[in-house]
Amino acid sequence: MTTENTTALFPKGEKLTNGYFTGDAYLQTLLSKDKNNDFVLGSVTFEPGARTNWHTHPKGQVLIVTEGEGLYQEKGKTAQVIKKGDVINIPENVQHWHGATTRTKMVHIAITNYEGENNAVWLNPVTDEEFNAANKN
Repeated sequence: MTTENTTALFPKGEKLTNGYFTGDAYLQTLLSKDKNNDFVLGSVTFEPGARTNWHTHPKGQVLIVTEGEGLYQEKGKTAQVIKKGDVINIPENVQHWHGATTRTKMVHIAITNYEGENNAVWLNPVTDEEFNAANKN
Protein backbone atom coordinates (compact mmCIF):
# COMPACT_ATOMS: atom_id res chain seq x y z
CA MET A 1 0.00 0.00 0.00
CA THR A 2 1.31 3.46 -0.87
CA THR A 3 0.60 6.55 1.13
CA GLU A 4 0.69 10.12 -0.06
CA ASN A 5 3.04 12.56 1.64
CA THR A 6 0.76 15.18 3.17
CA THR A 7 3.53 17.51 4.29
CA ALA A 8 2.91 20.96 2.83
CA LEU A 9 5.31 22.07 0.13
CA PHE A 10 5.56 25.58 1.65
CA PRO A 11 4.50 27.19 4.93
CA LYS A 12 0.86 28.27 5.14
CA GLY A 13 1.79 31.94 5.39
CA GLU A 14 -0.22 34.88 6.66
CA LYS A 15 -4.01 35.04 6.78
CA LEU A 16 -5.38 37.25 4.01
CA THR A 17 -7.48 40.06 5.47
CA ASN A 18 -7.55 42.44 2.51
CA GLY A 19 -11.25 42.03 1.64
CA TYR A 20 -10.54 40.22 -1.66
CA PHE A 21 -11.24 36.75 -0.21
CA THR A 22 -14.22 35.03 1.41
CA GLY A 23 -13.42 32.52 4.16
CA ASP A 24 -10.01 31.55 5.50
CA ALA A 25 -7.23 32.00 2.94
CA TYR A 26 -3.49 32.37 3.53
CA LEU A 27 -0.55 33.64 1.47
CA GLN A 28 3.09 32.63 1.64
CA THR A 29 4.99 34.97 -0.70
CA LEU A 30 7.74 33.01 -2.45
CA LEU A 31 9.15 35.70 -4.74
CA SER A 32 8.34 39.39 -5.02
CA LYS A 33 8.54 41.51 -8.15
CA ASP A 34 12.05 42.89 -8.63
CA LYS A 35 14.38 44.15 -11.37
CA ASN A 36 14.78 40.60 -12.74
CA ASN A 37 11.20 39.34 -12.41
CA ASP A 38 8.08 41.18 -13.55
CA PHE A 39 5.81 38.84 -11.58
CA VAL A 40 5.01 37.77 -8.04
CA LEU A 41 5.03 34.13 -6.94
CA GLY A 42 3.04 32.90 -3.96
CA SER A 43 1.55 29.81 -2.37
CA VAL A 44 -2.11 30.39 -1.49
CA THR A 45 -3.98 28.10 0.91
CA PHE A 46 -7.79 28.04 0.78
CA GLU A 47 -9.56 26.30 3.66
CA PRO A 48 -12.89 24.61 2.75
CA GLY A 49 -15.35 27.25 1.53
CA ALA A 50 -12.69 29.92 0.95
CA ARG A 51 -12.38 31.68 -2.41
CA THR A 52 -11.23 34.83 -4.14
CA ASN A 53 -13.49 37.63 -5.29
CA TRP A 54 -14.13 37.91 -9.00
CA HIS A 55 -11.05 39.55 -10.50
CA THR A 56 -8.89 40.00 -13.59
CA HIS A 57 -5.16 40.22 -14.30
CA PRO A 58 -3.87 42.72 -16.89
CA LYS A 59 -1.07 40.33 -17.97
CA GLY A 60 -2.56 36.98 -17.00
CA GLN A 61 -1.85 34.47 -14.25
CA VAL A 62 -0.81 30.83 -13.92
CA LEU A 63 -2.04 28.59 -11.09
CA ILE A 64 -0.35 25.30 -10.17
CA VAL A 65 -2.39 23.21 -7.74
CA THR A 66 -0.07 21.61 -5.17
CA GLU A 67 -2.58 20.14 -2.72
CA GLY A 68 -6.24 19.20 -2.50
CA GLU A 69 -9.14 19.98 -4.77
CA GLY A 70 -10.70 23.31 -5.66
CA LEU A 71 -12.63 25.28 -8.24
CA TYR A 72 -11.78 27.72 -11.04
CA GLN A 73 -14.49 29.62 -12.90
CA GLU A 74 -14.48 32.21 -15.66
CA LYS A 75 -17.46 34.59 -15.86
CA GLY A 76 -20.26 33.08 -17.94
CA LYS A 77 -18.74 29.58 -17.95
CA THR A 78 -19.20 26.45 -15.85
CA ALA A 79 -16.82 26.07 -12.90
CA GLN A 80 -13.98 23.56 -13.35
CA VAL A 81 -12.75 21.20 -10.65
CA ILE A 82 -8.99 21.64 -10.22
CA LYS A 83 -6.76 19.11 -8.45
CA LYS A 84 -3.17 18.57 -7.35
CA GLY A 85 -0.94 18.68 -10.43
CA ASP A 86 -3.28 20.81 -12.55
CA VAL A 87 -1.91 23.92 -14.26
CA ILE A 88 -4.38 26.68 -15.13
CA ASN A 89 -3.25 29.36 -17.60
CA ILE A 90 -5.53 32.38 -17.12
CA PRO A 91 -5.53 34.84 -20.05
CA GLU A 92 -5.18 38.56 -19.45
CA ASN A 93 -8.31 40.50 -18.50
CA VAL A 94 -10.52 37.40 -18.10
CA GLN A 95 -12.91 37.78 -15.17
CA HIS A 96 -12.59 34.73 -12.90
CA TRP A 97 -12.36 33.37 -9.36
CA HIS A 98 -10.70 30.36 -7.73
CA GLY A 99 -10.70 28.66 -4.35
CA ALA A 100 -11.52 25.56 -2.33
CA THR A 101 -14.69 23.51 -2.58
CA THR A 102 -17.24 23.46 0.23
CA ARG A 103 -15.64 20.28 1.61
CA THR A 104 -11.97 20.31 0.56
CA LYS A 105 -8.93 22.45 1.16
CA MET A 106 -6.92 23.57 -1.88
CA VAL A 107 -3.40 25.00 -2.16
CA HIS A 108 -1.98 26.50 -5.33
CA ILE A 109 1.05 28.41 -6.45
CA ALA A 110 0.04 31.63 -8.20
CA ILE A 111 2.36 33.25 -10.73
CA THR A 112 0.94 36.70 -11.36
CA ASN A 113 2.39 39.02 -13.99
CA TYR A 114 2.55 42.77 -13.66
CA GLU A 115 1.62 45.50 -16.11
CA GLY A 116 3.42 48.53 -14.71
CA GLU A 117 2.65 48.46 -11.00
CA ASN A 118 -0.64 46.55 -11.33
CA ASN A 119 -1.19 42.80 -11.28
CA ALA A 120 -4.91 42.48 -10.47
CA VAL A 121 -8.23 44.30 -10.68
CA TRP A 122 -10.42 43.14 -7.81
CA LEU A 123 -14.19 43.03 -8.30
CA ASN A 124 -17.23 41.84 -6.34
CA PRO A 125 -17.21 38.83 -4.02
CA VAL A 126 -18.42 35.50 -5.37
CA THR A 127 -21.87 35.18 -3.84
CA ASP A 128 -22.88 32.15 -1.80
CA GLU A 129 -25.38 31.34 -4.57
CA GLU A 130 -22.63 31.38 -7.23
CA PHE A 131 -20.30 29.36 -5.01
CA ASN A 132 -22.94 26.75 -4.12
CA ALA A 133 -23.90 26.37 -7.81
CA ALA A 134 -20.22 25.86 -8.73
CA ASN A 135 -19.95 23.12 -6.09
CA LYS A 136 -22.87 21.21 -7.65
CA ASN A 137 -21.20 20.88 -11.07
